[in-house]
Amino acid sequence: MAGIPGLGQLAPAPSVTDTQTVVLLPYWEWRFEVATEQDSVTVRLVKGTAERDGTELAKKPYKFERTKSRIYTLEGCTLDITGHCKSYVAKYPRPEDSPLNVHINLHWGLDEMRKEARDRGRGAQGPRVLICGPSNTGKTSLVRTLTGLATRMGHEPRRQASQQYGGSSAEQSSGWQPIVVNLGPREGLLSLPGTLSAAVYGAMMDVEEPAGGFGITSAPTSGPSPVPVKTPIVYYYGREKVEEDPAHWKDLTGKLASSVRAKIKEDETVRTSGVLIDAPAVEFAQGGLELLVHAVNEFAVNLVLVVGSDRMYEELEQRLAGVYTSVGEPIECVNVEKSDGVAEVVDSFTRHNREAAIKEYFFGDSKRTLSPSLQVISFDDVAIFKAPDESEAYEGQPALEPAEISAGMSSWTLTIMDASVNDPPETIRQAPVVGFIAVAEVDEDRRRLKILSPVTGRMDNKPMVWGRWPEPYINLLG
Repeated sequence: MAGIPGLGQLAPAPSVTDTQTVVLLPYWEWRFEVATEQDSVTVRLVKGTAERDGTELAKKPYKFERTKSRIYTLEGCTLDITGHCKSYVAKYPRPEDSPLNVHINLHWGLDEMRKEARDRGRGAQGPRVLICGPSNTGKTSLVRTLTGLATRMGHEPRRQASQQYGGSSAEQSSGWQPIVVNLGPREGLLSLPGTLSAAVYGAMMDVEEPAGGFGITSAPTSGPSPVPVKTPIVYYYGREKVEEDPAHWKDLTGKLASSVRAKIKEDETVRTSGVLIDAPAVEFAQGGLELLVHAVNEFAVNLVLVVGSDRMYEELEQRLAGVYTSVGEPIECVNVEKSDGVAEVVDSFTRHNREAAIKEYFFGDSKRTLSPSLQVISFDDVAIFKAPDESEAYEGQPALEPAEISAGMSSWTLTIMDASVNDPPETIRQAPVVGFIAVAEVDEDRRRLKILSPVTGRMDNKPMVWGRWPEPYINLLG
């Protein structure tokens, strides 16, 4: 089928089952989907240059699992593909027809803002960018791309188009170091789903990380990491949608913004590199726009990128017109079209990714094996709290209440909070996250819990919170 100008070739090719060679011309994309647990695909760059979400591929094999993504080239490349996946090549008659141009132009605009902040000095801040839009519009992919390009480009001068845009590995400096923030509990940033988090990205990103989030492969663990370790700031929300408990989400957003401001204040490179915020997908009818404006105010956002929604763009532009940040900057809104290559993500796929993230947290992945500790502890040795059910909630009730330990807790993941069991409920609920345990079994008669923990040892008087999401992982221990 001939490609449609501006849209590329949309008809999927047959699934890849054997080794094949794919040749991409400049600005073409190889789009692929590995949706089942049994499948994987290995990609090796043979010739030219290629990238995934702003991170350049080396000439070595990369294995992809449970992902829907793309590999693109600005100069042309040859790929060897081995394995099983659904795929097709998006072809564009002219480079300017490619949606890559939008992302690259956004990057260069942010790069100029960073350089201006660096040149001004005296505490000047780089861009604080909120990327928002409905589900399945490519928001997180855009955040990953802008992050990957920022950490690669850094202070390098712009090269000619024929030389791509980032310098060779030998030429590149350490790059910018933006703070990346995830405000959507459905996907984790260096943490499990159900959390809000932030981390400084000052080094390479993991090309093999599944799409839809930043994963946990470069978060602190007890095992070696294939990429430099990043230490995230994590807060536990414990629900799937921000509209389910907007007051708590606002509180945690404020806490996270305060932590980000502290990091910006102490590190000049981070300050000039700026902040990239992946906003949650929100519902207009449930006050979602108010939540986005709250995030804009808390993080002193000066640039809002709205992906794939003219209505959201128009309403935010109207709401933020004439509004200035805390440092006196106007807030600009930019409407970004949804790329035709964004894959539709179904619930079964996202659930599988959530379960894979939980399993990876405890056991590692194909590149790194972890050895979690299986422990038996008494009911009396733990303090577990939960938020009251909506039907039981009333004004003035504590934010958390002691949870009744029962068989219904089996297979749930509990969050360990950086607080004391004697702290007030609100303090516990808003405390940073220390880590997670999984409840393997509950023996009510003997009052014993069998838990899976990343490390051995006692909980050190740390309270744990039993949230409502993510849902229990029944087969974590096989």
